Amino acid sequence: MTTATGGYNGWSNRETWNANLWMNNEESLYKLIGTIARGCENVSELASNMEGFLGILWNGKTPDGDILHEVNWVEIATAWAEANELFDNAPETN
Repeated sequence: MTTATGGYNGWSNRETWNANLWMNNEESLYKLIGTIARGCENVSELASNMEGFLGILWNGKTPDGDILHEVNWVEIATAWAEANELFDNAPETN
């Protein structure tokens, strides 16, 4: 559902919501992202690594066709960090 402020299901846009959905609903991918996350020092690094890894894995699009350059990777990385208690729960991006 798109809101009057332009968000989608609680996310900044549909592409971000959809990428996050794929990341959390595919067990093997979820585990791989968890491994990547444990090697990061902050949200910014996690966002960059997610974008690079999934850009290669998905060839620039989610499995159902959403273009990845529209994804807000910092938003996903922040949610991931908070949900998994990474980086002392600090959504710092520097």
